[in-house]
Amino acid sequence: MEQNKRSNRNILLVLFVGVLMGALDISIVGPAIPSISKDIAVSQRLLGWIFSIYVLFNLVGISLFAKLSDRFGRRNIYMLSVFLFAVGSLIVALSHSFDMLMVGRAVQGFGSSGIFPVASAVVGDVFPPEKRGRILGLIGAVFGLAFIIGPVLAGTMLSFFSWNYLFLINLPIAALIMWGSFRILPNKSIESSSVLDWKGIVLLGLLLGAFALGINRTSTSGFFSSLASIQVLPFLVASLAFLFVFVRVEKKAETPVVRVNMFQSRQIRLVALIAFGTGVLQASFVFVPDFVVDVFGVTSAKAASCYFLLFWRLLLVRHYLGGCLIRWVRGW
Repeated sequence: MEQNKRSNRNILLVLFVGVLMGALDISIVGPAIPSISKDIAVSQRLLGWIFSIYVLFNLVGISLFAKLSDRFGRRNIYMLSVFLFAVGSLIVALSHSFDMLMVGRAVQGFGSSGIFPVASAVVGDVFPPEKRGRILGLIGAVFGLAFIIGPVLAGTMLSFFSWNYLFLINLPIAALIMWGSFRILPNKSIESSSVLDWKGIVLLGLLLGAFALGINRTSTSGFFSSLASIQVLPFLVASLAFLFVFVRVEKKAETPVVRVNMFQSRQIRLVALIAFGTGVLQASFVFVPDFVVDVFGVTSAKAASCYFLLFWRLLLVRHYLGGCLIRWVRGW
């Protein structure tokens, strides 16, 4: 019994460190953006893609890696995801052009998309039902932890090293995770796994990509007029068309990427709306360090401290609003 508990603790440690590593590379980018923009010549408009392309490829790959883990085993796909993340980190660290940086961030995001869902699947395989909810909640809390310690870690490292080391540090961590995964994680597979929803995955990628391109090309000086411009309108129209096709395809799919009928629940719609608003706020905070550097002329390390304080206050507000929302939903 004691040996089984120790084994489960080791499994959780491997899963937690992997999820934390993937989540950290969302939060540490904000403080690094001013240094990256100075080192790699890139316009202010394109800076947003350093963050957006990571999230975009992360969303596209989630369902793919989850299904692959059913077919080829949890351990194999978890190690593959961590390996891809490490490759992307190396490409980013060695980047000498914006195109190379984008390739590295895309590979990073795609690799990280398999870490969290496979970790959740391992919890379902290893732990009894009465413990799964608590453990999954702890794994989800790792994202909040990453957004707290990420700016502090980035600010400290930027005081002594260049921004490249923020990504090079992922390599030894990834190597340790892969070693621990090979020794500890079970390699359970489900032979009777259902067909992969390739149409849904491709349509979701096209939908998100078109929408991201359209939003990125808008102008803040004339926002509404820019929406009707030739640089923006075709992408927004394409994203709406992809959304319409995506919904139709998902309704007919055997194992859809998104179960559309879930949104018939009022609670699901409300939670999705709150999650969307929280995501928008968190995304906007990524560019606070770059704003502070430009306006006040401070170093990237000091700008990271400002980012940390603002994000900490945002977490407190979100916690309070989340408690109010839970009480409201229970009242229904």
